[in-house]
Amino acid sequence: MATRPNGGCLVCGEELIYLAVAELVRCAHCDVAASSAARCPAGHYICDGCHSGSAKDVIESVCAATEEQDPIAIARALMRHPALELHGPEHHFLVPAALLAAFSNVRSEGDRRAGRVAEARRRSEPIAGGFCGLQGACGAGIGAGTFVAIVTGSSPLRGAERGLANRMTAEALAIIGATNGPRCCKRDSSLAILAAARFAREHLGVYLPVLSQPCQFSERNRQCAGEACPFHPLAAPAT
Repeated sequence: MATRPNGGCLVCGEELIYLAVAELVRCAHCDVAASSAARCPAGHYICDGCHSGSAKDVIESVCAATEEQDPIAIARALMRHPALELHGPEHHFLVPAALLAAFSNVRSEGDRRAGRVAEARRRSEPIAGGFCGLQGACGAGIGAGTFVAIVTGSSPLRGAERGLANRMTAEALAIIGATNGPRCCKRDSSLAILAAARFAREHLGVYLPVLSQPCQFSERNRQCAGEACPFHPLAAPAT
């Protein structure tokens, strides 16, 4: 059972309890079953693979296995994982991975989920950290376009599909750019996912249920935009 440095649960921070007899539990991140004699009072358990893997390993394992249909819920759960830094290029993979997992589940295409997520990881690799300010294209917004490219089968030679993927990226980047705030990978990833959910409904005919959630990371972010951020606890919720 993986724990925080203070001995608490990685999911909720509560102190662990130790059972007299091990019981079957499921990892709160990747849903893999295991036998463990340690868990928190709420039943949370994190397997050693999710605890010790790289950020992208964790994102891939969780999104390949989850049956959740809300991409915001998938992304926010992963954002709380200790492997994911406050900022970083792992978010360029997080956005399409969460969207592809949710899309596959809504479409009852669970057999294609892992392959789609793995392809999103491969395509996210060339997008370096700092693209948002140095190249003028946030990797989270590009990730939304990657999601559309994968589900539509876009390629440089397919006109309509290529057009949709580029329009998705453009819409996500326009929304991210309109915040006029400094970097915040959590904010921009959430904005990109919400934009992609609207795009999927309007252009792909697929409804991804999304519930916007207030930010849980503002106190850690020195560049937090405060109430100007749509996810700040005191701001009006983003939709």
